[in-house]
Order: sequence, then C-alpha cells, then structure tokens
Amino acid sequence: MSHQLHVIPDTPGTAAQNMAYDFLLLNRYQPTDALRIRHYDWIRPAYTFGMSQSYSYVRSEIHDEYAEICRRPTGGGVVSHVEDWTYSLVIPTAHPLGRCSPLDTYKAVHECIITAMQTQGVNVILNLSAPESAIPGVCFNKSEVYDVVLHNLHSKVAGAAQKRSKAGYLMQGSIWRTILADLDWNQFYNDFIAEVAKAADAEIHFESWPDWEPSEEEQLIEQFESDDWNKRR
Repeated sequence: MSHQLHVIPDTPGTAAQNMAYDFLLLNRYQPTDALRIRHYDWIRPAYTFGMSQSYSYVRSEIHDEYAEICRRPTGGGVVSHVEDWTYSLVIPTAHPLGRCSPLDTYKAVHECIITAMQTQGVNVILNLSAPESAIPGVCFNKSEVYDVVLHNLHSKVAGAAQKRSKAGYLMQGSIWRTILADLDWNQFYNDFIAEVAKAADAEIHFESWPDWEPSEEEQLIEQFESDDWNKRR
C-alpha cells in the first residue's frame, strides 16, 4: 500500500478549539500526503454552523442561551453536538478520493459508516433523494443525498460538512447517538477506520497528537471565538 491513514488521538475541546484543530489538520499536518482522521468530544454543550449561514438565523434556531455557537470552516447547516458522535477526516489532494467530486467522496465515506454499523446489525442505508430545499438549515431536520438514514424510518443517522482546498478535502461528520442506543462506539470507530483504510487503499497508523505551532493554534482559536468570524454574515 502506498497510502497511509493516520489516526489522531481523541481530544475533547471547546467549539473554537475543535474548529481550529480541524483547520490545522487540513492545512498544517505533516506528512501532507497522509489521510488523517480523528474523533472528538465537546467540553461544553455546543452548536456549529456552516460558512454560508447567517448568524441571526442560527441564533433563532438555538434555544440554549449557554451553549457555545461557532461557525465552521466548512459548509452545511446547524449541527447540535449535545448528543452526537463527531469526527473529522482529511484526504489529501493527491489521493484519488481527494481528486474525485466532493459528492462522490461524501458517498464513499458514508458507505464506510454504513458497513461499520451493519457489522453490529444496524440497518442503515444511503439516502438517495434530495431535500425540497437546497438552503442549509438545521442539519438533522432533513436528509441530503448520500446521508446515512435508518432503513425503515428514514431518520437521519449521519451527515457531514465539507471543504475542499489546495491542501485537500476536509469532512466534518456528525452521527446522531440518540437513535443508535445499542451501538458499541469503540467497535464502531475501529470498524469505521478499517473501512476508510480499505476504501482509500491505505495502511492504518496510530499517531501522537500533532505538534502544531503554538502561536498559530492560539490565533486560530481566538479567530473561531471572535464575533468577526461568527457574525460575519
């Protein structure tokens, strides 16, 4: 295998920290030709929202006045991280999965989630129908094409926000834990990692936490905390 999938240690953070870490994972990770994946938790109740959304709309949809609210560096809608299982995946531009269309990459990763869940008997499928409105709203209120849904109920199980740049493809994914009460999440993550590695034809490497430039990390966290960033629209 010529490709590597680097698994980054789980680390909880504030909303701004988690967004900064994902940005660094996309733009500052070494080696640049490795795929990298991480699962993370949230120190406090948090909501994130997409680059194109207006802050006033987002604020009107969130009723917890004490929750953190942070604009993501990716697209998509409002996501509650109170009851979700969150991950991010970066695919370098040089990799075949990083060069195909974002929709095809989205589909490939969600097929990995489906296979990992089916290992535990969860009956999930890809959603193949487009929502009535293409305007990003509240993420788990509607299913986009190639989201993961329960087979019988068509309730949304997993969705993601995306960003493609010269550095690569960033997927910030969210899985709704409350409708998967019996899922063994440790087993799921191991199976998910294995499926991503298979799809990417990559060898799995468990890595230590990246050695970011401290000053850049601090500046990015401040940026994601700032009104200039979050209320820019």
